[in-house]
Amino acid sequence: MKSHRFWIIAFWFYLGILLAISISAYLRVIPTEIARFPYYDTVLHFVLLGIAAYLSHLALNKRQLHILGTALPLAPFIVFLFCILDEIIQKFTPHRSADIVDLIADVCGIIVFTYLAERTSIRKTSQFHN
Repeated sequence: MKSHRFWIIAFWFYLGILLAISISAYLRVIPTEIARFPYYDTVLHFVLLGIAAYLSHLALNKRQLHILGTALPLAPFIVFLFCILDEIIQKFTPHRSADIVDLIADVCGIIVFTYLAERTSIRKTSQFHN
């Protein structure tokens, strides 16, 4: 059994939380009290998508995608694509708005947390236990 199974479970659990937050935003059920915190939206974009990049990168054993001779971390790249898709959907949703600052915060969070994931070692254990 590989120890990265922990990262896979953590990623799927976190993805459920992230989807619940996203759906709550579209349904306008996020508590309005959160708006009292300055720049809460930008900070949440940075942290939430950064954690998604961190966990997904470790869950996929730091797999890389090679594009034009450049190695890109696969999972964070996928997270980035979903960020773009979400901003596009927000543009066409009446009570949501697409914001370049949110996308920049997403990208910064993805970069920082991917760097942290690269520095995190993934230990592998043998398949047979004594």
